[in-house]
Amino acid sequence: MSMENKKNILIISMTAGFGHVRAGEALLDYAKEYLSSVHAEHVDIITINPKLKKYAKIYDVIIKKLPFLWAAIYKYSAVSAIIKKGIFWENASDKTLKEYITKKNPDAIILTNVVALPMLASSSGKIFPDIKLAIVVTDYHAHPSYFLETIDQYFVPHIKVGGDLEKLGVSKEKITVTGIPINPRFYVKEQVGELKAKFGIKNNLPVVVFIASFKISKQDLAAIIKHLLEFDPPINLIFIANGNEEVHSFIQTKFAGHERLLMVNWTNVIEEYLKLSDVVISKAGGLTVSECIALQKPLIMVNPIPGQEEYNAEFVQKNNLGVKVNHISEIIEVLPNVLALSKNKSLPLFEEQNPCEKIFQQMLK
Repeated sequence: MSMENKKNILIISMTAGFGHVRAGEALLDYAKEYLSSVHAEHVDIITINPKLKKYAKIYDVIIKKLPFLWAAIYKYSAVSAIIKKGIFWENASDKTLKEYITKKNPDAIILTNVVALPMLASSSGKIFPDIKLAIVVTDYHAHPSYFLETIDQYFVPHIKVGGDLEKLGVSKEKITVTGIPINPRFYVKEQVGELKAKFGIKNNLPVVVFIASFKISKQDLAAIIKHLLEFDPPINLIFIANGNEEVHSFIQTKFAGHERLLMVNWTNVIEEYLKLSDVVISKAGGLTVSECIALQKPLIMVNPIPGQEEYNAEFVQKNNLGVKVNHISEIIEVLPNVLALSKNKSLPLFEEQNPCEKIFQQMLK
């Protein structure tokens, strides 16, 4: 099919929490693999307008160093509205984004981060009125900042989030329950035995995957890994350092040669580790939660960030998909019950159809 006959869809993310970018990449990968009628591109808005990098840095600092401040920003919509307006007014006169979109000339734009929204639309109208504009809600809660009457389509992870948007004033006709976009590889069926052999796991003990994606001291981390390796009945532990070389080296030195510990610094096949797991220990990010839901893997969420992660954790617990712990030391206390949960084959599967498929079906109508 020629480029002239293809639907041109631009996916815009922003590096402020890596999950937004992963959602955009998932949509792009799905379109490339399955949609010959679509020409899709994915871009981080910071690469278009580098001025926005400071907002990503500020977000990162607040989340890690001042979570109580983020809680206030998230809870009080007036505060977040001021921040959004500040970003908008600073960048509204910047022609970079407008020129970029004009050059790409998309039929539709899908946003995976709400921060970019006021740069493309306001209550008075869209900057590009002929381009269909959609946004993916990448957490299990709809913050007031998502609401703009000029948005054409909202894609939400669950019917509850759709209800949140309706309460904010979004028309029901604009809301589609799709799930959060995750990589198409999560929907490829693989044999657990083959994956265990691939990664050198030579027993039938339960597998716990520990993703060090949350703030924790090296001492506390070493302590919890020691407790996990001493857990009775015994388990296999896969520790993923999330690209932190210092942490990876520290833990590797501490527990060198342990036969039931697999050390991973960084991986681009996280779905393989999650598929062979019985329990996942991680943060409560929207993408991580969605990946575990899709694979029916119960999740232990450590000290969720106030705001969106608290809502994600609440959603997981209410649906009996895992538990939240406020401190790393609580993991051992809840692990027996979560391991038992992993054996319950009636765990609800929310994402029977790939969310990317649902999103593109709606965008191509």
